[in-house]
Amino acid sequence: MSAKNHLLARAKEIRALLRKHKTNAFVLTNYLDQFYLTRFYFYAGESVFVIHPKGIACFTRSLYEGPFSKFAPEIDVFACDTDRLGAALDYIKKQGIKSVGFDSAKESYLDGMRMRRAGLVELPSLVSNLRETKDADEIKILRAANRIAYLAYEHVRPLVKTGIRECEVAAELEKFMRTMGATTTSFLTIVAFGENTANPHHETGDRKLGKNEAVLMDFGCIYKGYCSDITRCWWHGPQEPAEYKKIWNIVDKARRAGIKAVRIGTTGAEVDAVSRGIITKAGYGPYFTHRTGHGVGLEVHENPCNSADCKARLQQGNIVTVEPGIYLTGKFGVRLEDTVCVTQKNAAILTKK
Repeated sequence: MSAKNHLLARAKEIRALLRKHKTNAFVLTNYLDQFYLTRFYFYAGESVFVIHPKGIACFTRSLYEGPFSKFAPEIDVFACDTDRLGAALDYIKKQGIKSVGFDSAKESYLDGMRMRRAGLVELPSLVSNLRETKDADEIKILRAANRIAYLAYEHVRPLVKTGIRECEVAAELEKFMRTMGATTTSFLTIVAFGENTANPHHETGDRKLGKNEAVLMDFGCIYKGYCSDITRCWWHGPQEPAEYKKIWNIVDKARRAGIKAVRIGTTGAEVDAVSRGIITKAGYGPYFTHRTGHGVGLEVHENPCNSADCKARLQQGNIVTVEPGIYLTGKFGVRLEDTVCVTQKNAAILTKK
């Protein structure tokens, strides 16, 4: 889809939701929502959009005026290097645009108060709701982003030798993903050795890998604006403890069953229950300390989630992770994670070749 057709399609979707909420226009300030609309990347806080019945106006830094005007000639671009929200509110007033909404969940307290005082109304996160279901173009990009992550795992695993530091492995993962076209990481890369693998959100450090220890890598990249997420773990060395092998197989069984449960119409809570049930039945329920998965898109953590409190039903085009784990404090932990796409028939695994 061309940039113009993409913009027109996204704007049409947003305006349709506005009509359902009996509003005519919308102030869009979140930079990722703006990327979703335009495919043009602004840094956070550098632009404000007004989507109204007659068109779209963008108030942004002067350094973007030329490039963005050329990229999206359908949008009225105004250079504004100071108070962009103020310029947008003045525009709304001068144009006589009535019944304007904003996403209160994504605004600061002060900006939210400012928009309320200007007569704007609070709306739910309409663009976030649209972002949950990916179209064919987005799925293609997400597939590529996750393939890069998987190939990084294949590249790095043979390099993980006794004596290497966690930070060295993380650097090699990130370097490889950048050489494959990624712009940055989806989140802070987690590489954990030994007892550190029992901390689900371990901060990668300079710990060296021993001769017989657990290894866990949780990482991803951003490619063309979209995130990937994968976790792999294994035992390094010939003396694999029986318990490590046992919990690895339990987690793998929970992962495979969770992926199989990802279907159109299934709730996130039901997916979570499938994976969690296997771990609980094996006697390790208290050691699975987080949700089974989350949505992935422009952000690495989005809705819908595979969690006990998620009643939303999965739809075709949702991208979610399945990542059960067992963590034995002071010893080792196992987490296996794949990112999958909900299709008409099943869950298509994206974290593969």
